[in-house]
Amino acid sequence: MSIVRSMEKGLGARIVYVIFSVVILSLVSTPSSAADKPIILRGATMMPKNHVFNIMVQPFIDMVAKDSNGRIKIMWLGGPEVIKSFDKAEAVKRGTIDIDLFNSFGFYRSLMPVGLAKGLSTCSPSEERANGLYELWDKNFQKYGNVKYLGQMTTSIEFYIYSMKKINTLEDMKGMTTRTMPLYVPFLKKLGVSPVNMPPTEVYTALQRGVVDAAIWPTFIKDWGWPELVKYVLNPGFFSVEAGAFVNLDKWNKIPKDLQDVLLNAAIKIENLCLQKFPEVARDEFAVWKKAGMQYLDLSQEDTQKFLQIAYDETWKEVIRQAPEDGPKFKELTMQCAR
Repeated sequence: MSIVRSMEKGLGARIVYVIFSVVILSLVSTPSSAADKPIILRGATMMPKNHVFNIMVQPFIDMVAKDSNGRIKIMWLGGPEVIKSFDKAEAVKRGTIDIDLFNSFGFYRSLMPVGLAKGLSTCSPSEERANGLYELWDKNFQKYGNVKYLGQMTTSIEFYIYSMKKINTLEDMKGMTTRTMPLYVPFLKKLGVSPVNMPPTEVYTALQRGVVDAAIWPTFIKDWGWPELVKYVLNPGFFSVEAGAFVNLDKWNKIPKDLQDVLLNAAIKIENLCLQKFPEVARDEFAVWKKAGMQYLDLSQEDTQKFLQIAYDETWKEVIRQAPEDGPKFKELTMQCAR
């Protein structure tokens, strides 16, 4: 009888021990499981997913996933079919999306008065980080746009005027109607051009129907089908593509420091890759133009100098008019890289 009681006592002790162990393990493992759940960043781009401008977006997403060991997952929801291009700055500010994967600085102008200044910069991404421009941009984006500026998603790409009409002199541009965005408006008005603000997805039809005589856009137009319509491209190229990646600041502040570093370091790597990739893609683009029969129009040396002078001077005037406190500092740092 004593043997039976002893066995029962031992069995009971073992059961209690097992139950106790399970409870302890569950308490220890539950927080770990929560911590292992990836941070999801919902994002969009100003261009459709298949546009050439987005060639560095997926590599950025993959790089972040790899470097974070899966702790950050970026969901690329789409382009302007998800959120209209001109609405994205406000959307990421409000947190409708967590990350703006590719957007023009100029499209933040409604929130950040100095937004036009980025297109005037000839600084490389590394030069901007070295001379303080990157920090100044980040400060302004946080203050006015409620976003953290990660880095550039394009570089070394100029803008051109694509025209349905032949332009021999600057005088020929007077009275023309041209598709524009905020970056170009100040100098176009000075040249006597009528600017029409419209998203890039509407330009093909506008050119086709004669709603506009010309359009200003960076090098990459084949994805829009423009080479089959546009007859002329005006030299010289001017300004630079000013697109970056941005994270809603409230979301950013909830991301652990080590994962913030993953995002920032990935952005720097992408900037370096952009310097290699975009010039390669541009060469392919120029070949398409040639095959389509597009003609280059070269202004006289005098008109070329006058055009560039007006373009940069008028745009800087507008930047400083809208941002009298920050504009002069942006100009000072930007002009350090003038080429």
